[in-house]
Amino acid sequence: MNSSTELTEENYCDQKPVTMEFTFEEHDLLNSILCHASDGMDLAIPYIYDLPEDSEILQRYKMLEEMRNRSYDLWKTRFGK
Repeated sequence: MNSSTELTEENYCDQKPVTMEFTFEEHDLLNSILCHASDGMDLAIPYIYDLPEDSEILQRYKMLEEMRNRSYDLWKTRFGK
C-alpha cells in the first residue's frame, strides 16, 4: 500500500506509531540507507524545495529527512552525546 492509497473499511490498518529495535550494526546500516536515499533524491530532484508544499514528492522528502535526523540523534545517544 502506498501513501496515495485511500484507507477504507476494507483496507483499514492500525496507524499508530511502531517501535523497532536495532543492533549497533543494523542502526549503522539504517543511517547509511537513509543518507543514501536522501542524497539520491537531492541528485534526482535538485529543485525539490521549489515544488508546491502539497506535493507528495516534497512531503516524502521531508519525511525522509525527519527520519534520518531522528536516527542520527539516536545514534548520538549511543555515544553519550
